[in-house]
Amino acid sequence: MISPEILKELDCLKPLNEEQIRKISEIAEEKTFDRETFVQRENDKARAMYVVVQGRVAIEIDLPKKRKVVIYIVQKGDLFGWSAVVPPHIITAGSFCMENTTLIEIPREPLLALMEEDPSIKASIMETVSQVVALRLKDTRLQLSYLLGWD
Repeated sequence: MISPEILKELDCLKPLNEEQIRKISEIAEEKTFDRETFVQRENDKARAMYVVVQGRVAIEIDLPKKRKVVIYIVQKGDLFGWSAVVPPHIITAGSFCMENTTLIEIPREPLLALMEEDPSIKASIMETVSQVVALRLKDTRLQLSYLLGWD
């Protein structure tokens, strides 16, 4: 369990009311990761959604010939791991800690259950997820443009 007070401060959860925040706080946990530790690997099953409390996490995609490219760096208050709430729940980009990092982990199954129980939680989370996906798509396009020399 994580303090509801911490969750209230996160922009990605601001649309939720106190009771909804309390419900999420009951399933969320604080996790710490060392520098260069992978949180999720591309194509793995999504176990949880995450919010950065402290540190930085690189979001990267695999390219042919075993190359990788960082498409985005998430920082304090940023959400990642949205695949946890979007079928088929497969990680679309890996994530690794660029420094010692503290995350809020919101496990997939309990979160999905909360979203089914309370449609307004679902609507708020899915709106945030859609904003994150749009931003990542834009950043991926910029990286692709750079890699192909179209800049």
